[in-house]
Amino acid sequence: MLLGLVAGCVRYEPHPLQPGALETAFRGRSLSDPGLRSFVARNFTNPPFAWPPAAFDLKSLTLAALYFHPDLEAARMRIGTAQAAEITAGARPNPSVGLLPTWVVNSFPGETPWMFGASFDVPIETAGKRRKRIEQARLATVSARTAYDETAWTVRSRLRAALVEYFCAQRSLELFKSEAQVELNLTNLLSERLQAGDASQFELAVGETEALNANIALRSAESRLADARLGVASALGLPGAALRDVSPAWTAFDAPPQDVSIESMQSAGLVNRLDIRRSLADYAVAEAGLRLEVAKQYPDLHLDPGYEFDQGEHKFSIGPSVTIPLFDRNQGPIAEAKARRDEAAASFLALQADAIEAMEKAVTDYHYALAEWREADQAAGALQRRIEKAMEAQVQLGETDRLTLLYTQLQSYAAMQARLESLRKVQEAIGALEDAIQHPLFDSLDWESATHKGGL
Repeated sequence: MLLGLVAGCVRYEPHPLQPGALETAFRGRSLSDPGLRSFVARNFTNPPFAWPPAAFDLKSLTLAALYFHPDLEAARMRIGTAQAAEITAGARPNPSVGLLPTWVVNSFPGETPWMFGASFDVPIETAGKRRKRIEQARLATVSARTAYDETAWTVRSRLRAALVEYFCAQRSLELFKSEAQVELNLTNLLSERLQAGDASQFELAVGETEALNANIALRSAESRLADARLGVASALGLPGAALRDVSPAWTAFDAPPQDVSIESMQSAGLVNRLDIRRSLADYAVAEAGLRLEVAKQYPDLHLDPGYEFDQGEHKFSIGPSVTIPLFDRNQGPIAEAKARRDEAAASFLALQADAIEAMEKAVTDYHYALAEWREADQAAGALQRRIEKAMEAQVQLGETDRLTLLYTQLQSYAAMQARLESLRKVQEAIGALEDAIQHPLFDSLDWESATHKGGL
């Protein structure tokens, strides 16, 4: 019997980490990974698009992040740990057996001095302790699953922020390229005018300085775009080389939504915020822990049957025993569990207050950012119309107004940079709005399906 019990034990299997192999595997990741294609097909009965998609936008890149990002793998492992704890909580205490060979020193002549006996201990838990342990472990698993969803949202939020930076850097680089070319044209024109006596050496020096500054800004914009591309790769859980031949797309980037109400934000926010759900789950775990500690103040029952072979006589005993809660009634653990429950309640109230404040601030910031973007958009449009009129005048007047046209173009690029900066603020404000309710506002991706089906 003992051999059978030993044979049924789980064997330890070493699984050492191999940093070199893990690094090689990480550097080999790409959006063309067959596993990613299977992930999308396996977890979505009706995939939102074929894989690979025609354009890697926020929707498709979000699915890639859910597949690749290591934070989500760690969150999945924590769910597995919580589920394993449910097995631990459901375990019943094992009975124990003891052998009691006894040597009688003053035995009678002709009698064996040996007596043989055995004792048993069969513990019986009282007050529903096992059921309460299982319930607490089950609630801890719910908390771990909610924490996974929260991690998934954090991954999506970082991805969106990285894409905002990427597209702003990309458009800013295009503007700096055009501006640098105009500065070069302006410097050449001033040089021609200096030779013709229509410009001063000081004007040419100013033009050359501005052209130099434009080239420096261009190099800085190129570096910013390279960093932004690496930021997108990091948000996806991919090496930088994985996006070398991929150009992310975002058709709605230049057309932010026009209005969001605080009422709709508040009604959706407290229901959808994942940290609120996790905090409630943590409170439930603390509440279950208090119930368990209260139950532990009632002692368990132990059945202690025994057997003894004494001079040819078989003696059996049945002796139930119980611990007398004379000095300790589990007051300390009960007080700790109650304090943990009170702490969880206070944390929830603080988190709820922060959530309401975050939603109100996000809506306010968005309205101001949207107003700034509209103003900058109108200013850029007005300058663009002035350039068109100047170009018409140049066609009619020849080269006499070329200098004015170049200066007007530079003003237009400055206005478009200001417009782009205001657009960045709007997109960041939208990100803050979504973070305030921890749910996409303007994304057609089914977020619950993506996290629950795709993640677990």
